[in-house]
Amino acid sequence: MENILTQQKTGAEQRRHPRTVVGATFDISMQGPAAAKCRATITDLSEGGMTFRTDAELEKGMTLHLRLNPALQIRGEVRSVLGAVGGQRRYGVRFHKIGLAPTTTN
Repeated sequence: MENILTQQKTGAEQRRHPRTVVGATFDISMQGPAAAKCRATITDLSEGGMTFRTDAELEKGMTLHLRLNPALQIRGEVRSVLGAVGGQRRYGVRFHKIGLAPTTTN
């Protein structure tokens, strides 16, 4: 009899949340001495993270701050970087915080 506890999950089975295929684009604003703005395309999205393609050069471990509209903000960490295909790299991001930005009143 095979010990179920020692089996390794592979591929999609490792994911905690199911992913949905998406094709939405967003802008990445880079800060620092070489500030730039790049375009990215979300390839899949879940409650816990997303995968996107871009020609921006990001590093594993970087923290990303995404603003999807004036109110919705997401903080996440680049968890994987896969090689360039057609000049674009694929990045996997794990979400750490999703919330609404504070509103201002006059």
